Amino acid sequence: MAFIAGSPTKWTEDMTDTVVVYKASSINNYGAKTISASGTSFACRVVSNINIKRDDQGVEITEPGTLYILSDADIEIGDRIDLPGTAPEPRIVEVRKVKYSAAGTTTVHHTKVRFGAISG
Repeated sequence: MAFIAGSPTKWTEDMTDTVVVYKASSINNYGAKTISASGTSFACRVVSNINIKRDDQGVEITEPGTLYILSDADIEIGDRIDLPGTAPEPRIVEVRKVKYSAAGTTTVHHTKVRFGAISG
């Protein structure tokens, strides 16, 4: 999916929320991931749109929304995110880089992150 170039100012104005991303750094001896103590803040837009689906292990996930970050943010599914007004540590379900629509470009316009929580 490509972003059709429009007004970048409008996109910047829409980034009214903030997300803090904590990178997953390793797996300990018990199989639990270790998360970095320092996070990186990004201006973003949080959009509520509830979806229910199964992740790659077959666990049912309730996805309360999507966040859009106006950058090529270094975010992976194993990382931790903190969003104001959401459940503690919502789980990252999907990360997609959305590119400009200009022919042949590899420039990323924004990062789309679906987040959710494990059901029941």
